[in-house]
Amino acid sequence: MADNKRNVSSINVKEFFSKEYFPLHCLIGLVVLAVAAMVVSIVVLSINPVVACLMVVLEAGLAACLNKIPLWIHGLVFIAQIVCGIMASQIVFMVIMALIYVFATAFLFVWTNR
Repeated sequence: MADNKRNVSSINVKEFFSKEYFPLHCLIGLVVLAVAAMVVSIVVLSINPVVACLMVVLEAGLAACLNKIPLWIHGLVFIAQIVCGIMASQIVFMVIMALIYVFATAFLFVWTNR
């Protein structure tokens, strides 16, 4: 009985890195990137923590809302974000947030075409 319980609870590493779990890997990567973007924005760029976290959530929400539009419109959104960063004198911060948008859009593409 102990052997059966061990087989159920053990994780097969080779199976976890199979193609079946690719959307999960993308989600983990997006979360790691979002946390890294927040930390860099707060520590290096001295952005208010509330603003940094809110912008990451807004970028993910924007990517979710614009999930089913043509690719060229995503390019326009990316350019608009960079222009907003230039206007607000926060170019590096908005480039980081635009990258969050790109990766969130790519994750949603992978997730919906599973």
